[in-house]
Amino acid sequence: MNFIAELRRRNVIRMAGLYLVVAWLIVQVAETVLPAFDVPGWVLRAIILVLAIGFVPALIFSWLFEFTPEGLKRDADVDPAQSIAPVTAKRMDTLTLGAVALLLVVIAANRYWPSAPPAPSPETETVARTGDPSAPASGAVPPNSIAVLPFVNMSSDPEQEYFSDGISEEILNVLARVPGLQVAARTSSFSFKGGKQEVPEIAQALQVRLVLEGSVRKQGDQVRITAQLIDATTGFHLWSETFDRELKDIFRIQDEIAQAIADALKVNLGTALSGVGDDAHAPDLQAHDLYLRSLALWQTRGEEELWQAVDLLKQAITIDPDYAQAHAGLALVYGVIAGYSARITYADANRLARNQAEVALALDPRIPEPFVVLGYLANIEARRDTAQKLFQRGIALGPSYATAHQWQGTALMSAGRLDEALAVTARALELDPLSRVIVQNHAQVLLSLGRNKDAVAACEKAFEFAPEYFYCLTTSANAYLYEGDFESARGMTDRLVAAQKPASKAFADRLYKALRGDGDRRAMAEELASYPRQSSFDLDSPNLFDEIDTAPLLVILGAPDLALDYLERMVDSLGGAGNIDWSLVLPAMDPVRCEPRFIALAEKLKTHDPYFQRVCGAKP
Repeated sequence: MNFIAELRRRNVIRMAGLYLVVAWLIVQVAETVLPAFDVPGWVLRAIILVLAIGFVPALIFSWLFEFTPEGLKRDADVDPAQSIAPVTAKRMDTLTLGAVALLLVVIAANRYWPSAPPAPSPETETVARTGDPSAPASGAVPPNSIAVLPFVNMSSDPEQEYFSDGISEEILNVLARVPGLQVAARTSSFSFKGGKQEVPEIAQALQVRLVLEGSVRKQGDQVRITAQLIDATTGFHLWSETFDRELKDIFRIQDEIAQAIADALKVNLGTALSGVGDDAHAPDLQAHDLYLRSLALWQTRGEEELWQAVDLLKQAITIDPDYAQAHAGLALVYGVIAGYSARITYADANRLARNQAEVALALDPRIPEPFVVLGYLANIEARRDTAQKLFQRGIALGPSYATAHQWQGTALMSAGRLDEALAVTARALELDPLSRVIVQNHAQVLLSLGRNKDAVAACEKAFEFAPEYFYCLTTSANAYLYEGDFESARGMTDRLVAAQKPASKAFADRLYKALRGDGDRRAMAEELASYPRQSSFDLDSPNLFDEIDTAPLLVILGAPDLALDYLERMVDSLGGAGNIDWSLVLPAMDPVRCEPRFIALAEKLKTHDPYFQRVCGAKP
């Protein structure tokens, strides 16, 4: 008797068919029913896995055993004359046909039966609240999208945490430069550090298909890095590897991991790799160590943390003057530090940022950060076209570099190109949905469009993970002030005072008393206009409002003359636009928009006034 005939006699082939049909039916039913009970996605994957594992044992069982009137017996013990295998075969055929019919019914029901719309994701709810079609929405997840989670520190020394984080960020930075690959920004992906969320949950929150996770163990001059790439839609590993190397090979390991991911996604890394091994400069390991420490500090945007980052990056540059990334990192820190600290003037910070960006560019023109910093500085100087060219170059080098999109968007807002600004900051938010800075910048663009309630809703998203964020508290307070809702504005101001500036309570009391008409508005306006720039960062200063917010508030207080004086003084002190041009595009400035002094300021700062024709009835 040949083998095929024996398979048929023992009903092994029928068992295979019946098993596959029933397994498919179980999966279809589970796929339909489980979501209704909010069952995690891994349960369905576990069912599929168990059914797949059970296939071969089922066939082996069918080969070895036979059902008889006396019960289950080994096939070898059954007399062929007494075998009821043909009867069992007919029953199995009937079961298979019934299962197929039921399966077709389930498939048809899934396809044609009306169903309720899916529950909105957090991103969809954000769009619903803001009415902003350019804001990140939950739709089809790009197939070539990835989040790099912070690698787990497996070293005995918890102080090595920065090292494992730095490895993750370096890999992220390489991938962010790859065209055709969408990479979730560091702020968002690292927000899941230490959490207990499953990979599918993280992927859904960040709107990515793939997640890279791993661990790092550093001991002396040896390092072990384990990395694995997971497809969140299936839960399966696409690639995993363990690297046991000397610490001096750390850059090669990072490139190998990035290359493995690129191979899995069939994308070309091109010049995105660190370049170690070609003519590029291999940084000193101690300098690289200091650079990694600074990255985490830069991300916090806290005053003390930014100054610590400056110190670390200066040390790195002293050790390795040709380390381009260290110069670029220092340029980034100097670019923002004056917006968080009164210890350095904007002029000095901008000069230092420019110098470091130019050095970084000379050392390595392939990295995006220097172009982005120079674009930011060009915009501050009202060199609008130059700024946009620099941003475009930075984005070409780092398509997923969220800060580049963020700063390009606010530069477009400064130029009066509000609709474009909204779309670009929305793109930054899509890349880094959990960045409080990007959320606030997007909210500021919404303010410039007169969408004050939408700006509040956008900042509410930031409050979910940064409830005391200074800039979103002031943005929300401003939005309510522009709406004339002084009570809600006072609520935001009280939160700001309680969290960060207790010394400003009396100032807040006087301000809102004047706004309600119970105090001297002119005296309050004169006090507000008298505060120097950056005084809102001084914890001992009563002032709560920076230069962007001050002029509109002076208009609300009924002092348009002081608002124009203030704007002119700020522009003269800056020698350029600074960020004061953010004030010019706010609808709250409409009462002074037609004044010759305001028109002259807009012309000087090369800001197209998007509201002039509507308010003044003519072209500027």
